[in-house]
Amino acid sequence: MYMRYFMWNFVGRQDNEDGQLGGRNGAWLSGVKPLDALRLGNQTNLPPSITENKAYNRFFFLPLIIGLIGAIWHFKRNQKDAGIIGLLFVFTGVAIVIYLNSVPIEPRERDYAYVGSFYAFAIWIGLGVLGLKDWVFQKLSPNKASIFASLIALLSVPVLMASQGWDDHDRSESHVAHDMALNYLKSCAPNAILFTYGDNDTYPVWYAQEVENIRPDVRVVNLSLFTADWYIDGMKRKQNQSAPLPLTIKPEQYVAGTRDVMYYQDYKIAQPVELKDILGVLLSDNDQDKATMSDGSKYNILPTKNLKLTVNPKQVLDTGTVPKEDAGRIANSMEWTYEGNYVSKGTLALFDLLTHNNWERPIYFTTAMPKDQYIGLDKYLYTEGLNKRLLPLKPERLETENDELINPKPMFHNLMSVYGYGNIKHANHLDRQSADDVTYVSNMFGGLLSTLINQGKTIEGT
Repeated sequence: MYMRYFMWNFVGRQDNEDGQLGGRNGAWLSGVKPLDALRLGNQTNLPPSITENKAYNRFFFLPLIIGLIGAIWHFKRNQKDAGIIGLLFVFTGVAIVIYLNSVPIEPRERDYAYVGSFYAFAIWIGLGVLGLKDWVFQKLSPNKASIFASLIALLSVPVLMASQGWDDHDRSESHVAHDMALNYLKSCAPNAILFTYGDNDTYPVWYAQEVENIRPDVRVVNLSLFTADWYIDGMKRKQNQSAPLPLTIKPEQYVAGTRDVMYYQDYKIAQPVELKDILGVLLSDNDQDKATMSDGSKYNILPTKNLKLTVNPKQVLDTGTVPKEDAGRIANSMEWTYEGNYVSKGTLALFDLLTHNNWERPIYFTTAMPKDQYIGLDKYLYTEGLNKRLLPLKPERLETENDELINPKPMFHNLMSVYGYGNIKHANHLDRQSADDVTYVSNMFGGLLSTLINQGKTIEGT
């Protein structure tokens, strides 16, 4: 991984693929076709999909060569100073790889972890000018040698790298990350609770709220952090214009080291159990509600996966969770099967919230999170765009398990009137994540279109 990043920066890059899986995409490439052909196959008559890729950056080994010249010159001139730069280069590069035992496959690029090493090599590129002056132009006068060395280094590194790499690093016309963050927030009804999971559906949303003051009434809850006691503490306090979450668990019930994990033990309970009763068992300090471990210690457990949340139709209608025209679709209770084999502290807090929210605040989950984070509530989660809203409606029958429930009216409004799409039509370049987001948006339109056509709403569908 480190060598791939290093060669991308100082030799050249084939395309904007991450190259984690090997093969012939995402590799380093120099632009010296005979050498590249040894690794990547014949480099003549390449299709436009390769040669017109804005990340098709060819540096012809020049930054690498000048950097090596600078390193050699530095060690010959002053070993102590060069050793310091060398330590920086090694310890922020290869040593990190060895120490962390980096895995070959990552969720996203990790080049930022090695940036210190690249900084160190960039210092040697700068010193390479002096190396060129001293070695290559020995027969010229000092002034001429300095001018020629500077000119060659200037053309071989910054000018070449800017001409090749600027277009695929220019984000000035792409606003996808910004607009997607706004879309997540603007999808929500007033005073909503929005559950996120990863980096891409959390950090941009935090920025939009804290910097641009977009929808400060929405409480953003990151499920990855919800397992930490300090994070739960923060969720119990007011933030911006968002009221505290309706959590009843006490600090001593979720402090670090307490109820970190509560495992499932099948008590053969046939019927679904009310969620508030399950919550009572999970929070109980009574030894009779706990399982005895082999060492004699006792721990809270989940006695069944069949859960139930009774629904008060009047309450659901009064809070506007379900419009009056859909009153006949309201379920008497939500029944689902919890899919995990244990309950984490975050899931415990989520159970508490579901039990005591009383449909007073709308609840959303982003569509970007893994399915297991929905804790089995899939048949009550309706896609309204980038978010799925929890609605207590009678479950609908889906053709396949990959189909999703769509709430067409708010989704149509969001896609057509609310969402921004990051200037994708006119942007100079879309990075991989932005391109993936564009594909995801296209799929959203396709899902909405299919739903409208199936409902006979062909005018909206066209």
